[in-house]
Amino acid sequence: MAYKIKFGTDGWRAIIADTYTVENVRRVAHATALWCNQNKENSSIVIGYDCRFGGEMFMKTSAEVFAFHGIKVLLSKEFVSTPMVSLATQKTGSFAGIVITASHNPPSYNGFKIKAHYGGPASPIEIDKVEKLIPDSLDYETLSFDAYLEKGAIEWIDAETLYFDHVQSNFDM
Repeated sequence: MAYKIKFGTDGWRAIIADTYTVENVRRVAHATALWCNQNKENSSIVIGYDCRFGGEMFMKTSAEVFAFHGIKVLLSKEFVSTPMVSLATQKTGSFAGIVITASHNPPSYNGFKIKAHYGGPASPIEIDKVEKLIPDSLDYETLSFDAYLEKGAIEWIDAETLYFDHVQSNFDM
């Protein structure tokens, strides 16, 4: 029987290599992609990750799934904070943002936080919709990350510079 993924505050968190695995991240990304496509055609999504173990790998895994579903993926090349992903989501006009982070949880955890188009947490109603779309398993193969990058389905962005430029232009430093 498949592990039942339950979302908490604006996303899912679990222990790395126990239930936070590549396969389970694919399942959550798949459900999130379905939710995106149900709500907005030709959407884009921003994905960033923090410095926890495997963050970049989980980000790339998610990116492959979103690209497979025809969603333009904008990725942070380096690890970033949640506010950086939130601002990039809003500034790029993306439908949603994903942060691969477990926030305040211990280092053995990682997570998949969903940000709405305005940069703040997706509402509990929207999170519930995503959770209900999580399949028990997946049986499709995505292209490789590099293939999606080459096709232009995945694009690198500099979320950190975008954030610092925004702060400097909006606050008296």
